[in-house]
Amino acid sequence: MKLWPGCVTLSCLIGLVALPFMLGSAGAAGADKVGTVTWTVPPFPPAFISENGTLSGYAADTQNWFAEQLDDYDHEVLEVPLARLLAEMRNGNNEAGHADDIRCSTTLIPTDERREYISFAKTILLHLPISVVIRAADTAKFKPFLDDEDHIRLGPLIASGNMTTAVRIGRSYGTLIDRFVERYHNAPQVMTVADDGKLLKLLELGRIDWVFYFPSEAEYFRRQITPDQAIKSLPIRGNTALLEATIGCAKTPTGQKAVARINQIVDAHPDMPWTDFYAAWLSPGDHAWFTTARAQYIAPKQFEALLVPGK
Repeated sequence: MKLWPGCVTLSCLIGLVALPFMLGSAGAAGADKVGTVTWTVPPFPPAFISENGTLSGYAADTQNWFAEQLDDYDHEVLEVPLARLLAEMRNGNNEAGHADDIRCSTTLIPTDERREYISFAKTILLHLPISVVIRAADTAKFKPFLDDEDHIRLGPLIASGNMTTAVRIGRSYGTLIDRFVERYHNAPQVMTVADDGKLLKLLELGRIDWVFYFPSEAEYFRRQITPDQAIKSLPIRGNTALLEATIGCAKTPTGQKAVARINQIVDAHPDMPWTDFYAAWLSPGDHAWFTTARAQYIAPKQFEALLVPGK
């Protein structure tokens, strides 16, 4: 089976219409297949990038990799907003109406509430956390705000009237960062914008000194909007741990069976080779940060596997 490097019709990528692009046989699962996995894709670059009828990005590549291992299933892709995806999983709906259909998504973060209606696989995606992104040439200006581990001290930075920033209206950056954003949202050194892509342009123009971004997100916008700009990510003290996400499938008997198969694949590949897709979307400096953090994450997992009887 060969999945996409890209959907070949626009119909599979129109969120409002939400028409599926079949990657296997149409309709019900083929005679030699145990079911159909519908991979629901919420648009979120650079995890998923929908351009000119093509689906790319590190999560799309990861999804492709796992789908190729699940060759006893048919596969289709459906772009839907995250809120709709969660609602359909909660209600146990599948658009095609076939009993063997399995609704899954690749970039979900498990929560207690979601576990009530979603069956989650073991950790698959690893991400660097939200960081302070600066012009690389300005590194020396930020030394007064760094601790002994070269992590940015966010309180003094955002309080400084000499260092300006901008945040996107309505965006949550996580509990730690949101607390500071709320405290200083009316401060003159904190601007607001309506588009994440504008932040990197403001940085390039010198209108602001730093911004919040996921490192992969910053590199995506740099490549798209300011390709000649050299940027650097500074880890935020108290916010340096890798973020974990995974594949989740609707909590039905067929969905739970698919997750069990996915877990077998994860166990068979302890080095998590699919995370190289994510690493490719990082700047050289962030790539080094990620590979070091990934190695530290994988090492104890491999040690724990040695303790399992029969290993």
